[in-house]
Amino acid sequence: MLSKKPRYTLYTLLLVVLSVIGSTAIANSNVPVLFVEAVNVLEKAVEKTSSNTNTGEEHTAISNYSFTNEENSTLAPAMFTTIIQGADEEVGCSDNGFTVARFNLCGDFDDRTISLSGGPYSSVSWEVLGGSCTPDINEDCPNTGSCYSSLASGQTFSLDASTVPATTGAEFRVVADGQIFYFKVKKSTITQTFVKQDNICGVPGRIQITNLSSAYEFSIDGGTSWQGPIFDNLTSGTYNILARLRNTANTCEYPYEPITIDQLDIDIQATFTDAQCSGDTGSITVTANNVPGPYK
Repeated sequence: MLSKKPRYTLYTLLLVVLSVIGSTAIANSNVPVLFVEAVNVLEKAVEKTSSNTNTGEEHTAISNYSFTNEENSTLAPAMFTTIIQGADEEVGCSDNGFTVARFNLCGDFDDRTISLSGGPYSSVSWEVLGGSCTPDINEDCPNTGSCYSSLASGQTFSLDASTVPATTGAEFRVVADGQIFYFKVKKSTITQTFVKQDNICGVPGRIQITNLSSAYEFSIDGGTSWQGPIFDNLTSGTYNILARLRNTANTCEYPYEPITIDQLDIDIQATFTDAQCSGDTGSITVTANNVPGPYK
């Protein structure tokens, strides 16, 4: 038993078919053929409607046998995925469907190596927006104009954080085998200064981060633990310090340039002058090298 909605649809379809048959009966002697075709349409409609009713669907078969063309629907632009790897986030441009990769740099030493998926590619050109065009890192859509100039080629690109202006950021694109993909870069900065003391004559080394307020905390082990700005009892080696705001979720972690604690041992050289004659005096000059003074 059909529900009321499918039955009303079939009644409407039947009236339309009968109207067509009646209007053509005088001029067309082939009415029986038309009637048979109409019956076939109705039977198919009944079969499809019954099937949809049994499966809980409320679609009717009239769309498959419509006497008029359906209106074209307006579709949103298709989103094109990016092959750029390692981005901090990806955003879509509703204007043209491009997916734009975003890199958020923390300071002048947050260098990145950007790679491409699906490679290797026979032709790759890494390009930066410049000239008369100004980057707009707050806009999701890329600048698709002609203001790009080539920076490098190859399957990867070394993004030097120190070359990205903190005030405007930068826009880039990569052309891989003729296909263009866009990425944008923004950078935030802090004052990054420090003083260090090398490991001298067995005395442990020391690093102190300067010119940042107590609102910041620091890590010397890659972010596993955080503490104040002074790191004592350091052996010789290279250390990578991170700084971030305390008690702030998803905050920037600013890497410092690598800091090297050297092992310094004192080097003492002595020169002397003998007395030549009775009553003369000699001299001894001692010079200490390789470690900072003063000496006594």
